[in-house]
Amino acid sequence: MKKTIVALILFFVLAQFSFAQGNIVISDAWVREVPPGTSMSAGYMTIENNGDEDDKLVSMSSKAAESAELHISKVDNNDVATMEMIEVLDIPSNNSIELEPGGMHVMLIGLKESLVGKDSVDLKLVFEKAGEVMIEVPVKKGQPGGHKHHH
Repeated sequence: MKKTIVALILFFVLAQFSFAQGNIVISDAWVREVPPGTSMSAGYMTIENNGDEDDKLVSMSSKAAESAELHISKVDNNDVATMEMIEVLDIPSNNSIELEPGGMHVMLIGLKESLVGKDSVDLKLVFEKAGEVMIEVPVKKGQPGGHKHHH
């Protein structure tokens, strides 16, 4: 009986951090808490395609921001970090894509309210084949040694 209860608790805890739609599974998602008055934040996650067909992330949105865009960070020869928007992200079959600090990430632009003290924000991801995936993304304080970017 104790093992069953522990297993159920573990299932519900893990289920909060993994979202699936068809063959697409989203895990380890989080959004960076930013100081009040900041108009942008970044989100990170792992997108896994467990299907036999490639898929594409074609758009995203959030009620927490005026817009949500996929960006990739780049560092030039002068060690200046910049970001470039990605229109469509290919998600190969039986593969995963990491959105992480210093690399690809979701930019929440035009935050409608402070993320300080918020538990989570909604994020809608739209895939070409899997359709819409709605997730609640935990808000976390920025990781030490975070990267600075120029838009």
